[in-house]
Amino acid sequence: MADTAVHLVDRVLAEVPIRQWVLKLPYPLRYRCAWNAKLTSEVLRAFLRSVFADQRRRARILFGIRKGECGSVTFVNASGRPST
Repeated sequence: MADTAVHLVDRVLAEVPIRQWVLKLPYPLRYRCAWNAKLTSEVLRAFLRSVFADQRRRARILFGIRKGECGSVTFVNASGRPST
């Protein structure tokens, strides 16, 4: 995990403010997603669509940015324990 973090910081992510979002699912949905990659993708897509829409709206209202772009780096923690 440390190598991935170094790669992201040194070579992928721009030097701009970055916000971390955590999506924690209710147990019944969490268990279904653990066995269904397509469902996991759909849940993630809906979550990101919502977060990105909110971020673009805020950028438009607060800073006058009309065509803001969003991006995501996603890690799925399927162990049920917090990431370290």
